[in-house]
Amino acid sequence: MNTGVLAFITRCIQFLANNPYILVVLFLLYVFIFLLSVLFSGPRPGRNPFSTKHVKPVEALITDQKSRDQILKQRFKSHKVPEHLDTIIIGSGIGGLSVGALLARAGKKVLVLEQHDQAGGCCHTFHDKGFEFDTGIHYIGKMDPSFENRVLMDQLTGGKVEYPLMDEEYDIVALGDPMKERVKTFPFVSNKEKIKENLINRFPKEKEGIEKFFELLKEARHFFTGCVVLKVVPKWLARILVSTGLINIIFKAYGRFGKVSLKDVLDSVTSDDELKATLSYIFGDYGVVPSKTPFGLHSVIMGHYFSGAHYIRGGPSEIPFQIIQVIEERGGRVLVNAHVSEILMSDKGRAIGVKLRKGENDLEIFAKQIVSDTGVVNTFLNLLPKQVATKSVIYPMINKVGESVSFLTVFVGLNGSKEELGIKAHNCWHFTKPDIEQLFDEYSALSPEELADHDAPMMFISFPSAKDPSWGERNPHKSTCLIITMSHYNWFKDWQDGRVQHRGEEYEKIKNSIGERMLQQCIKLYPKMEGKVEYFDVGTPLSNKYYLGFQHGEMYGLDHNMARFLPAASIHLRPKTDIPGLYLTGQDVMSVGLAGALYGGLLCASALLNRNLFKDLQALQKELKKSEESEKKEK
Repeated sequence: MNTGVLAFITRCIQFLANNPYILVVLFLLYVFIFLLSVLFSGPRPGRNPFSTKHVKPVEALITDQKSRDQILKQRFKSHKVPEHLDTIIIGSGIGGLSVGALLARAGKKVLVLEQHDQAGGCCHTFHDKGFEFDTGIHYIGKMDPSFENRVLMDQLTGGKVEYPLMDEEYDIVALGDPMKERVKTFPFVSNKEKIKENLINRFPKEKEGIEKFFELLKEARHFFTGCVVLKVVPKWLARILVSTGLINIIFKAYGRFGKVSLKDVLDSVTSDDELKATLSYIFGDYGVVPSKTPFGLHSVIMGHYFSGAHYIRGGPSEIPFQIIQVIEERGGRVLVNAHVSEILMSDKGRAIGVKLRKGENDLEIFAKQIVSDTGVVNTFLNLLPKQVATKSVIYPMINKVGESVSFLTVFVGLNGSKEELGIKAHNCWHFTKPDIEQLFDEYSALSPEELADHDAPMMFISFPSAKDPSWGERNPHKSTCLIITMSHYNWFKDWQDGRVQHRGEEYEKIKNSIGERMLQQCIKLYPKMEGKVEYFDVGTPLSNKYYLGFQHGEMYGLDHNMARFLPAASIHLRPKTDIPGLYLTGQDVMSVGLAGALYGGLLCASALLNRNLFKDLQALQKELKKSEESEKKEK
């Protein structure tokens, strides 16, 4: 053997002898990698649900509402329940539907039960007096065909959904009170480097801080990787990774940026309040003020749109419309008006079915596994027997993490096209002052009666009609606008026992007064809307509770504060619960938004199929890329 090689080996051995802890680290790393490679690979892994054959050419939109309702509004009847069910899924949001489609693709028979009269959760759209409104999906990132998110969505929908790009300036930050002063605007565009360049041009004295901020964004972009690992590896291994500090060494972004807040980072790079507000504007997408937001979360959400923001051709309901057909083609069903009142348990403590309220009678349905897409709070406070729920390690997470924020939404129907109204395919994030936290605190301290006399200090303004290329053909000479601000359930709890649309004059007066002020603020920003309003309605946290089933109208499930992503919570907020037979899906498993709930569904299906679907999805993505490259060469 070469003398130089022998000398090198000798030095390596000596180094390891002097640093024995490295051997321990290497051994644990080996165990970790080995377990990841066999993750979910039991003696009988489920069938791979992914295939290039699942994706078909996009077809013409089905716009006939009766035809769509036959898919989206199939009322529950006992004779419609398939026999020999493998899985019952409670809730038809994207978290529930994605699990259902993946299981169906793997040969499992599923039943999805939805309490509302339309499937889709936050993906559903509604029609009223000739206007069509989305409810929760206002834009999506990473939907170019090359992205993993798009590959997954195409598998769930059969590739029959299109995701048109919004304007290059997809988000506009507007700072200032439009009733008193000229509002300053800043556009976020579909290019990270151009965003940075525009920021430096706007804030030339803050060039160094801006560059540092973007460096930190890059360092934090893999924040979720460590979080996901803690959810999928065996709990004993997750605890070793945490107790030894390996999780912070192997997954540096998670270890570092889960413990530092967005406010801490902003304060470290700049003292300019307007720049801070501009860089933190998107906090409304997860509902946590900068001082309580882990910077890693903000980095991921912000970067989600750097390659462009997309909408859905035909509106967000096109997603559940196509996914339901995939589930039904394989013998499953998605039924609405199905209010699950209880998860049934066996004598041995296993989840074995659900109980439905149907008039004066209760109906019980049984399956091998039960999946909840209703959120941790609903599942453990309302659906599980108390003696079962309180013994679970997940139960304490409700108080430790807390519920997310709620919203008040103004739905506006307009007479005219987007060109006539001066509206665009973008979102506007409006703040009356740069100090976002002060705005939030002051507004939160108001009483319901005081709200009617105050302008909304922060608003998210969206124009669904301008984002959808098919809109003009489907809804000629009409446009829609959504105006959203943060709200609190307590403001409206006095009317929580009233029936929807029949809660009384005082309730209507308060919510409409708030909505009208928000509309006037919006018109100041988009003056061509003046005199064009044909439809006006306001939804409060009580509306969210009724239509979407949230406990207190919270839109993002569990709060997305720092506690949510620390190891203590991440280890337990996983699909497979410590209650045998019960699984969780959706955003409480992963994170906020369509993408978060989508990957919550992927994690859940992986656990149910005893199979690493992340690995299968990545293999499919590589196969598609090779096929595309081959086609290009042939041409």
